[in-house]
Amino acid sequence: MHALGQEVLQQQMGGFMAEKKSVRKKILVADMSPTVRRLMYSFLKEDFLVVEAENGAEILTQLGKLHDCDSHCVRGAKGKDAAKAPERNESCQAKGLDIIVMGHELGDVDATQVTKEIRKKYHKLCLPIILSTSTNDRDNIIKALDIGINDVIVKPFPRELLITKIRKQEHAMSAENMKLSEIIANIPFFHGVPVSQVSYLLHTCGETKTYEKGELVCQQNEDNHNLFILLDGKCDVIYNGRKVADIEPVETVGEMGFVDGASKRSATVSTSTDSEIYVLDKKKMDQYLNEERAISETILKNIILELNSRIRKSNAMVNKLKLMAEDYLSG
Repeated sequence: MHALGQEVLQQQMGGFMAEKKSVRKKILVADMSPTVRRLMYSFLKEDFLVVEAENGAEILTQLGKLHDCDSHCVRGAKGKDAAKAPERNESCQAKGLDIIVMGHELGDVDATQVTKEIRKKYHKLCLPIILSTSTNDRDNIIKALDIGINDVIVKPFPRELLITKIRKQEHAMSAENMKLSEIIANIPFFHGVPVSQVSYLLHTCGETKTYEKGELVCQQNEDNHNLFILLDGKCDVIYNGRKVADIEPVETVGEMGFVDGASKRSATVSTSTDSEIYVLDKKKMDQYLNEERAISETILKNIILELNSRIRKSNAMVNKLKLMAEDYLSG
């Protein structure tokens, strides 16, 4: 190739590579341990631009340099669009920090204190924080999620898991998704699960479907183990050809089959009106729960409590029938 042609091609390729590099996300890795920071850097350097901090003061200093803004994030969080990730304005478009990955111990403060300080200015959907911790305690993880941490990763962890958790934060949830999540978080199945985590699993593990009146949702004795959440409308529960119950919004269908993948559907469910149902895919949910052990423990605890409640109700009904039978026979 002619020398001038090579030079032009190199300039074009150089511009292309610079453009490609410029779109990489910028991640702040914060940990008091230089060894941990080096490990994180080796995990992330191929896919992200990495900056470092060794304590809480450095985190706030880096934020001032890399993602200083006029706090519109937090102001927006107090308005009608609180569930929607705020758009960056001129004060934070020129600079940009996309995600923080921080250890729990930061020398001068801990991650809880830093997170509370950050959340005074930065919305969690605008600046996600992933906590790296060696503690796999469910209550501590749930507490961290409640104060504004977006996700938790438990040490030691492989590179692939860290990258997966970062990728999760790249997809902001819509306001509609967050509103739905707030409703579903109140279902007994999800009690104790932070709304942000409910929002993520709804976004990635299932979909909302529309059913016409009389349409089958699931059928007795089939192997379908998905979980169904009735959002709008009404459904009939049919056992051996007879209607035995109604399902109203917002109730779940198939919790037991969702846990016990070997069992068959115990009843048929069909819509008695046009209905909207969220279908949670069991395989995708199992994968999510394998990664999120604290959330898995919370949901399994909820299922055990629900089973216990059903057993108590069944025992009460049996005892009532027994007393009725005794009265009938004695009369």
